[in-house]
Amino acid sequence: MSEVMPMLKDPSKEIVEARREFHYPDDMEKLECPVEKATSLIGSKWSILIIKSLFENDGPAGFNELLRFLNPISSRTLSAKLKELCEYEIITREVLSTTPVRVQYSLKEKGRGLAAVIRSFARWSQKWHPD
Repeated sequence: MSEVMPMLKDPSKEIVEARREFHYPDDMEKLECPVEKATSLIGSKWSILIIKSLFENDGPAGFNELLRFLNPISSRTLSAKLKELCEYEIITREVLSTTPVRVQYSLKEKGRGLAAVIRSFARWSQKWHPD
């Protein structure tokens, strides 16, 4: 049978290898401006709001908790942004061995370092866009 069907790569191994690959956004190394570098990593609306939600939660948060906090984000967008933030080492993803399996996200040191930025955004908005 192996002569008839060529050996196929194990797709599960390819997925694991792809997950290990770490890369910043395209052309990040070419950026010289520190503000441009920072916004290329966390500049999207949802990335900032995910980080803010994890600060406000004051501890790990599950996927569905974040989905509720960030309504109307779609689960697809949330999943993609969480993956990016994990790749950029801003948040961490922990799989809990419970039944059913749960996943929790929390800020890493790099993410906690954004506290002053989030507070500055809030102060700026309160000053220039009051209720």
